Amino acid sequence: MIAPQPYKYKCSQCGFTKVVKPKSDVMNPTNMLSKCPKCGEKLTKVPLSLFDKIFR
Repeated sequence: MIAPQPYKYKCSQCGFTKVVKPKSDVMNPTNMLSKCPKCGEKLTKVPLSLFDKIFR
């Protein structure tokens, strides 16, 4: 079993971000976000920055 690469969700409205690092390739509902918990705006999946990769 190979863990997938981590990814990041970002809200364009309020700037909320969350890095998700799945432990396995099995879909987990807690890893899937669709709305921002702060403002309710739709979240977009973005690549990790160098800072995110170093401090994840």
